[in-house]
Amino acid sequence: MNANPTQVKVIKETLDNLIHSASNAHLDILETLYHDEMKIYMFDKNHDLHQMSKRDFIDYLKLSSGENNTPSTWAKYHIVEADEKNGHVLIDRKVNLGGGEQLDVTLSIDFVFESGRWQITREVIFSR
Repeated sequence: MNANPTQVKVIKETLDNLIHSASNAHLDILETLYHDEMKIYMFDKNHDLHQMSKRDFIDYLKLSSGENNTPSTWAKYHIVEADEKNGHVLIDRKVNLGGGEQLDVTLSIDFVFESGRWQITREVIFSR
């Protein structure tokens, strides 16, 4: 992937916006940011793999964002790379689940520029 500094900045801003929106239970952003064919691969703390579609994952996030959920926007970016068509982010996050439980995760996120905007096509999530 040939790095494009402008697109790298846009990808990071896009993901920052997602983190802040989703952390505050504003999940409407997911409908446009998540590609219709998006795939989620999530490894839980027991190392079991869960596969979800866009709709499955949005429904999962809605269930996880309850009244007892304290939002977390903590993020540590390891890699943000992009060219004109594709992008990739490797990031650590602290995600708060309902009931006050916090989960440390590492995410590998793939983006594609389609329909005039960056969209997430795949997330691989590793719980720690």
